[in-house]
Amino acid sequence: MLPPWIVWSRAALLLGEQRKRRRRRRLMRRANAKLRGHCPICAADVTFLPADAGPRETPRCVECGSVPRHRALVSVLTRLYPSIADLHVHESSPSACTAEYLRRHCARFTGSYYLPNKRPGAKLGVFVNCDLGQQPFAAHSFDLVVTQDVLEHLPRPQPALREIERTLRPGGRHLFTVPRTPDQPTRARAEWRDGALHQLLPAEYHRDPTDKNGSLVVTDWGHDLEHLVASPGRSRCTVHTVLAPQHGILTPVEVFEVQTG
Repeated sequence: MLPPWIVWSRAALLLGEQRKRRRRRRLMRRANAKLRGHCPICAADVTFLPADAGPRETPRCVECGSVPRHRALVSVLTRLYPSIADLHVHESSPSACTAEYLRRHCARFTGSYYLPNKRPGAKLGVFVNCDLGQQPFAAHSFDLVVTQDVLEHLPRPQPALREIERTLRPGGRHLFTVPRTPDQPTRARAEWRDGALHQLLPAEYHRDPTDKNGSLVVTDWGHDLEHLVASPGRSRCTVHTVLAPQHGILTPVEVFEVQTG
């Protein structure tokens, strides 16, 4: 069952605004400490409030609901592109705040989620049903692909990375975030074998807006991430480390950029 904001319509957008205002009031009542700053997603001076979460997830903007990794990615995006108005962008499994930001600022925005019981390419409200490893999009469809904390959950990340490269235009970029442990190599927590996912380590889950049980972590990304996600001779991966207290990013957040040749 998809959360209501995903199935966008005019009525759903109005409902989303009402819920945003209620959430803002609730956060303000609960807050013991406040931090003022500038949110790059809202493009306004806002209040950031702490939450009971890891440093990549707190503090939260009371206006748009963004967390540090969202704001870090948008900060890098605006640094790389003086204007995103002409871009065709695909974001997989978007958060509400970044989906709304990209929909508002880009010439064309395609957002996707994946429901295995739905036909590939089927409409999910204004979104598209898309398995990242077998995408229904033509080659060279997008200028930019965005994935935020998605790659650690994919049963087979390499086919998805190659599909992202296929759908990018020459010179296009894949901007993404993932949690990683820099003092160890990448390791699989589970592996896809004989048509099923087999656990190699104790199951770990992250919050998922489309599944109340959460999303299983399949890969613990490590210090070799940049080498693993790029294709020799076709793309390169660099990391942008963002620390910006003025944007409510109080500890460093890594944003990765893969650019096609």
